[in-house]
Amino acid sequence: MKEKSKVDLLVGAAPYELDSNKKSKLFLSALIEELCYHYNNNNEYKQFCTRKQFDPNNFDGKLEDIPPVAVSVFKEMGQMLRSVPENEVKISLQSSATSGRPSTVVVDKITSKRQSKVMVKVMKEFIGADRKPFIVVDVSPKPENINFLGARYAAISGYLNFASKVEYGLELSKSNLAQFRLESVDEFVKEQSQDEPIIVFGFTYILFSHVVKELNLKGIKLSLPKGSKVIHIGGWKKLESEKISKEKFNEQVASVFGIRDADVIDIYGFTEQMGLNYPDCECGYKHVPAYSEVIVRDPATREVLPDGEEGVLQFVSPIQHSYPGNVILTDDIGVVNNEPCPYKRKGTRFKVLGRLKKAEVRGCGDILSSKLKFSDVDIYTSHSGSDKLQVIYWKNTPIASDFSDEKKLQAVIDQLKERKKWLNDQPIDALIGLIGKVSKKWMRAEGELVNLKDKGLSFLASWSQPEHLNRIATLGLRGNRRYIESFLSFGQSRKQFLKANARGLVAHWLAGNVQILGMFALIQCILTKNVNLLKVSSNDDGVFTKLLQAFEDTEFTTPGGYTIKGNDLLKTIAIVYFSSGNKLIGELMSKEAEVRIAWGGRSAVQAVAQYPAKFDTEDIIFGPKLSFSAISKEMLETERKAKKLARKVSVDVSIFDQTGCASPHNLFIESGGNISPKQFCEYLATSLEKTSIQIPKGETSIEQISEIHSIRGVYDFKGEVFASKDSTWTVLYSDELELNKPVYSRVISVNPVLSIMDCLKYVDEDTQTIGLAANGDKALEFATKAVESGVMRCPEIGRMLNFESPWDGIFIMDRLVRWATFGGPLV
Repeated sequence: MKEKSKVDLLVGAAPYELDSNKKSKLFLSALIEELCYHYNNNNEYKQFCTRKQFDPNNFDGKLEDIPPVAVSVFKEMGQMLRSVPENEVKISLQSSATSGRPSTVVVDKITSKRQSKVMVKVMKEFIGADRKPFIVVDVSPKPENINFLGARYAAISGYLNFASKVEYGLELSKSNLAQFRLESVDEFVKEQSQDEPIIVFGFTYILFSHVVKELNLKGIKLSLPKGSKVIHIGGWKKLESEKISKEKFNEQVASVFGIRDADVIDIYGFTEQMGLNYPDCECGYKHVPAYSEVIVRDPATREVLPDGEEGVLQFVSPIQHSYPGNVILTDDIGVVNNEPCPYKRKGTRFKVLGRLKKAEVRGCGDILSSKLKFSDVDIYTSHSGSDKLQVIYWKNTPIASDFSDEKKLQAVIDQLKERKKWLNDQPIDALIGLIGKVSKKWMRAEGELVNLKDKGLSFLASWSQPEHLNRIATLGLRGNRRYIESFLSFGQSRKQFLKANARGLVAHWLAGNVQILGMFALIQCILTKNVNLLKVSSNDDGVFTKLLQAFEDTEFTTPGGYTIKGNDLLKTIAIVYFSSGNKLIGELMSKEAEVRIAWGGRSAVQAVAQYPAKFDTEDIIFGPKLSFSAISKEMLETERKAKKLARKVSVDVSIFDQTGCASPHNLFIESGGNISPKQFCEYLATSLEKTSIQIPKGETSIEQISEIHSIRGVYDFKGEVFASKDSTWTVLYSDELELNKPVYSRVISVNPVLSIMDCLKYVDEDTQTIGLAANGDKALEFATKAVESGVMRCPEIGRMLNFESPWDGIFIMDRLVRWATFGGPLV
C-alpha cells in the first residue's frame, strides 16, 4: 500500500483541532514536500528560488523565511506556472478581476481533490455536515447565462456540494439586467420545513445591490427557518461606493432574511489558493485551519510584523500541487490576534481590513488603453462647500473676503485685464532681463526654494537665462522677437510689415505630477505679454508660489536705462485653487480666457476641454503621453561609452521620478554589440544608485512601494531584477519584446531588440518622446520613421526632460499671439 504523503496526512486532520506544536511540525514538512516538487518540476519557480537564494531541498529555517510569491505573478503569467504535465491539467481557474487583469491558476486532479476536501471540512464547521436547501443569489448556470456568470460559476459550483436542493434567486431580463425573483424565492422558503435551516449563498456585491438594498427600500422581509445562514464571498471592493460597514451590512442582511446578525458569514478566499476558505467566527475573527497559515508583513519593507500590527497578508498552504501557489503574498491588509478564541476554535485568528489601494497614476502617461474624448462625457461632480475658491497668490488690490466665489474670481480677472496695457508697454528685452535675474535666485535655491532642487529647479534656472530666452523668443516669434513690440518688415519685404499681439488672458490648469513644468509655459506667456491666471493642483504644496516669490523686490535695468520691477510684473499674475467639482468657477475661468493651457492626465485635460469657451479661444493641451528610449549597438562599443550612456539614462529616469510625459519607462537596446543589453543593466543599476544621491527621490507612498515590489516579483519569474535594497530604483530585464505599462517611481524595463527599428511598432500618437542613442543615417532613419508614426521628439538620451521649443509638436509662443500685417500684400 502506497504511503500517504505528508500533505495527505495534514488534509486528513480536522480544521480547528490541531494544537500549534503538532500542527507546526506536520505543516512545515508538508509544505517543504510540495515546494521541493515545484522546485524540481517548474523551471520558472526554480529560477525564482535561485534568485531568492532559497532551495527547499536544503531548507532548515522558519516558515517566514520562505520567499513569498506575489499575487501579481499569477496575473502576469499564471498559465505558465505549471508544475505538472499539460495533459494532467483539469481546469484553468481565473479570478473575477474586479481590479484589473485576472489571476490564472492551473488545477490538476490532485490539487482539485485536496481543494474539495479542505473546503468541505471547513464549511461543515460553520453550516453543519448535512446537506441543506440553498438559495443561490445569482442566475442559474444555464448555457445562455454562462457569460453573465463568468468566473463566479466555478465558485458557485463548489458550494453546491453542500446543497440538497437549489433555488436561483436572480434572472436576466431581456435587456440582460439581473432581477431578484422575489415571488419564486418566497415560495421556495415556504415549501421548506420550518425545522430545516436554509443557506443563502451569494457574492457580497450582488447580494447587497440586487437583494438587500432593494428589499430594504421596499420594506420587504423574508422569514427563513431558525438556524438559517447567509454566506457571502467575493470581497468588498465593489461596495466601496456604498460606504457601508461590515456591521451595518450584517445588520441589514439579517433584517431582510429574518436571521441573527451572527448568522451572516463573510467568507474570505482568493483564486491563487482556491479551496481554502476563511469564514467569520462568532468571535469576530477568521481562523486559519490546519491546512494553511497566515503571516503579516510590512507593506514597504516586507518584514514580518508582530501580532496586532496591520500589514499585508501572506498565506501559506501545502495543498497546491499543480502550480507553485503555496506561499502567496496578497494585496490585502489585515491583522493577527494571538488571543485564544472564546468558542474554542484553534488556529491563528485574523481580520481582513481592506485591500491595499492601487498606486495613483501620477504621470502624464495616464492613458492605458483609452483615448481622450472631449464631448458627450459629463465628468463634473456637484458643487459643495468644500470646493471653495482659494486665492493662493495675488499682488494686486485685495479682494473682499465676503465676496462669493464667482465675484472673487471675476474681480481677479478684471484686475488682471487692467494690467494688459502695462505689460504691453514693457520692452521684451526688459522682460527677458528680469526673468534672467530671477533665474539666478532659482539657481542658488536658497530658503524656501531648497526643497525644489529635486523638482527640476536647476534646469528651469538654466532654461531661463537671457541667452536662451532670446533664442526661444526669436524662434517662437517667427525669426524676430521684436515682432511683439512693433511692426517690422516681413522677411525681405519693404512693402509688408508684421506684428505679434498678445491674445490677452491666459488661463492655466497646472498638473500635480510635475508642477514646475507650468513655469516654462508661464514664462513664454509673459514674453508674449499676456496676463496669466493659474489654477494649481491640490498637491501643489506651495511650489508655484515659491517660484513666483523670487520676483518680489527684483529689478532689472536695460543697457538703455529702462527699469522693470518684479513687483509690477507680479500684478499680471494670479494663482488660485478650486476643486474639479466647482463647475461654476471652472466655467467662469474658461469663458474669460483667450488662451487655455492644460497639463496633466486624461481626466484633468478632459475637464478643461469640457468647459465652455469663446469661439476663438486658443487651446494648448499638454495631455497624457508616454515615452521610452532606444540604444543602438554602435553606441556600446566600449565599457566606457556604455557606462557614460547608462549615466544619462539614469538621469532621464530620475528627474521628476518618471512622472513627466517625457520620462522613459521602457528601454530597448540592440543586441550584438560589444556590451550586451543585460550587461548594460548592470551599468544602469550602478548609475541609478549614484544618481539617487545627486537627485534625491521624492516621497513614495505605501501603495507605490507595493506596486514596485509586485513588478519585481513578476520579473523574478520572467526575467531578472536589478534593484536597490529598498524601493528607490528598479531595473527589470526580460528577453521578451514588449512595451510594459509604466510603474513610475524610477522603474525601467529593459528589452533586447535585433534592431532599434523593431521598437517602432509600439509608437502611436500617444508617444511623446523617444530618447535616442544612435549615429548618422541610422539615427536619422529611426527618427524619421518615429515622427511619421506620431512621436513628437527624438532628443539625445540624458536630455529627454529638457523642455524645448517646439514641445509636444507646437511652438507655444506662436499660439500665444495673434499676427497682424501692415502694408502689402506681397502678391
